[in-house]
Amino acid sequence: MTIQIVGVVIGGLLVLVGMISGFRSVAAPSDLGSGRDRFLLALHDASKAGFWLALGAAFVGLSVLEPAEDYRWLGVIPIGMAGLRLLAAALLSRGPGD
Repeated sequence: MTIQIVGVVIGGLLVLVGMISGFRSVAAPSDLGSGRDRFLLALHDASKAGFWLALGAAFVGLSVLEPAEDYRWLGVIPIGMAGLRLLAAALLSRGPGD
């Protein structure tokens, strides 16, 4: 029972971090010129917030759902978000002529 409470608390904190990350990325002005760069920056910021939200959802889901073994795939979603963020960062680091 206490492990479930700890999982829900950790998950709630991670969801809060994801929401703060999402709000900060929306509030930050971006003066990038091309549409490609704006799209990649939006993808990078969305995957950053999505990582924290998915990680929090995985903690809460694995703490609350029964049987938890059937929902282990929830741990793959944050990994996918991190990969998407890495891909967007790699494409952003390349110049427009590359």
